[in-house]
Formats: sequence, structure tokens, C-alpha cells
Amino acid sequence: MANESSGSRIGAKQVIIGILILVVVILAIANSGRVEVDFVFHSFEMRLFLVIVGSALIGFLIGWFMGRNRNN
Repeated sequence: MANESSGSRIGAKQVIIGILILVVVILAIANSGRVEVDFVFHSFEMRLFLVIVGSALIGFLIGWFMGRNRNN
């Protein structure tokens, strides 16, 4: 019997994360126009794909930190 390494298998979680990353990339490429971003005291213009990628990154970081706290 050969021992299987669990590190080489791709699980459902990795597949879902890969699909979500692909969706974010497609959305970012398809939305390259400029938009106005309003904060409480300041507003500025930037490309929509930067807003999409930035929002996805912030969401990922929040989820990652929340998951880390739950496991400890």
C-alpha cells in the first residue's frame, strides 16, 4: 500500500477559491471605466477594476483574519 500525500490533492475549498478569483479577474477586466469613489471627507476618480480588486482583497483579508481567530 502506497502512502498518499494529502498535500498534493486539490480539495473543494481550493476549487471554490480558484473559481472566485477567476470571477473577480473577469469582472475587473470587463469593467475598466473610471468611477468616482466617495469617502466621508474626500472623493476621487479611479478605475473600476481597481475598486473591484481592492474590495475583493479587503474582503479576503477580513475573512482570513476572522478564520484565524476562530481556529485559535
